Amino acid sequence: MGVSLAEIVITAENAVQSMGQYFWALLPAVTAIILALITKEVYISLFVGIFVGGMFLGKGNPVTAFVEIFNIMAESIGPSTEVVDGQTVVTGAGNAGILIFILELGILVALMNRAGGANAFGNWVHKHIKTRKGALLATTGLGCALFMDDYFNRLTNGSIMQQVNDKYRISRVKTAFLVGSISVSICILIPVSSWASAIASYIGEGQGAGAGNAFSYYIKTISCNFYPILMLLFLVVTSILGIDLFGMYKHESQAISTGDVTGGLQVSKADSVSEYSKRGTVLDLILPILMLIGVCCSLLLLRNADGSAMFDTNTSLAISGCIAIIYCLPLYLPRRLMSLKDYTGCFTAGFKSIADVIIILAFAWTLTGVCDRMNLSAFVTAFAYWIGDAKDILPAIFFLAAMGVAFSTGTSWGTFGIMVPIVVPMGALIGEDTMILTIAAVLSGSVFGDQVSPISDATILSAASCKSNHLAYVKAQLPNALSIAAITFISFLVAGLSRRIWVGWIVAAVLFVGFITTMYFIQKKKGHLTDKLYRETMAEDASMTETPSMAENTDEDRSAQ
Repeated sequence: MGVSLAEIVITAENAVQSMGQYFWALLPAVTAIILALITKEVYISLFVGIFVGGMFLGKGNPVTAFVEIFNIMAESIGPSTEVVDGQTVVTGAGNAGILIFILELGILVALMNRAGGANAFGNWVHKHIKTRKGALLATTGLGCALFMDDYFNRLTNGSIMQQVNDKYRISRVKTAFLVGSISVSICILIPVSSWASAIASYIGEGQGAGAGNAFSYYIKTISCNFYPILMLLFLVVTSILGIDLFGMYKHESQAISTGDVTGGLQVSKADSVSEYSKRGTVLDLILPILMLIGVCCSLLLLRNADGSAMFDTNTSLAISGCIAIIYCLPLYLPRRLMSLKDYTGCFTAGFKSIADVIIILAFAWTLTGVCDRMNLSAFVTAFAYWIGDAKDILPAIFFLAAMGVAFSTGTSWGTFGIMVPIVVPMGALIGEDTMILTIAAVLSGSVFGDQVSPISDATILSAASCKSNHLAYVKAQLPNALSIAAITFISFLVAGLSRRIWVGWIVAAVLFVGFITTMYFIQKKKGHLTDKLYRETMAEDASMTETPSMAENTDEDRSAQ
């Protein structure tokens, strides 16, 4: 097991000595990061990092190394336990509960799609949206509503809103930008999502956070997770004001003026379209989600006689996911939205859709366990003491590092799976507030990298579901995302230096408002406000359509005379 802070006496004299003694504990994580940057393959990078640590634990014997690795993996993906009176007692679902819940989410998403709930919602949207601005805001709103899982979010939102947005000459690139940005931004901010469960588990893996308060630490990061919050605000505000910046304006103006929403470029397409019932309703999408949230919240509020929580977070999530799936059986089958065979078939489909996430989680947890066994907590504790006042700029530094790693690897999960457990053990010396801010910085940087990386599933699936050109979408969204990232970096820097999150938000608000205001008046002066351009173009097209018909009527009148 790792060395606790109580077992290490850190002084100015022995801090460097302690860092040198435990430096090798950092090697597995560093190896994984470097390989990820070089190979762009997160699975291989994580495994090699794990194996390097296993060789250290096995003292160079590969057989012993594999024994150590798989023992640690088994411990990592199992339930929470503690020793009571010499016996090991299960105290909660632990990481096993996280895996079960994520698997249940995949199944639930497959069930809702098969029942036709998503398709019914799409039809409802088609009937009720009347303006271009309404289509943009509906895309943002629908993405925020589908917060349970980012895969479900992108595929459902993209397939529904692409057809609606085409009607109002919104370029496929802009639609993909909205869908992709929302999917990664909203999922990391909502506690009842697959992302929240994974992040809490990574925090719990760090020695500085116990199993009981890991989820509460995640909740605290939401208020200072600058990038996703600012990105969501950016999407809403620019949609309302009709602002499109940089290369995005080129695609929008071309779509408006010519009616060609693809820009003449070859578009990406989803590999296949799953079957769904045409008799499903919007409630078939909403009710299972409400059941999931309602049961989870109810279980978390239950208390024992001594006032302690009756269920831990992971257990509550796993139980609520199971109940939501069971609830779909009487909701869908009696109305013949699917057969029993279809219902059970969604279990396989759900597992397939979430399999890569489970692999990343298992590897990331194992890497953390290997580093902990090598006493990484001792190194980061000494390092946190050694950097002294420089700890105040750690949030800004980790934000940049997470941006680079996530962009290069194309995965946010792999990035915060590697970096969050490195941050958590520093909490005892850098302070809880700085630790939470630094964790939020890692999460923000990971979201940015996942959103803009050309090799991430976020960009690939967003382009496919919206039938957009993949590279054109990546290129057009990058300057917009970098603008928000620049504001985020300064916000983390100020929040860290001031040691006040609210000060960081004041700076973020001032910079954001200043940026939007400046861009609005620049675009207005140039005549580049796309909402106004669309209205003018539609009015011009309408007048051109009316003119010939009036001329024809005049000719007919003359002939009659």
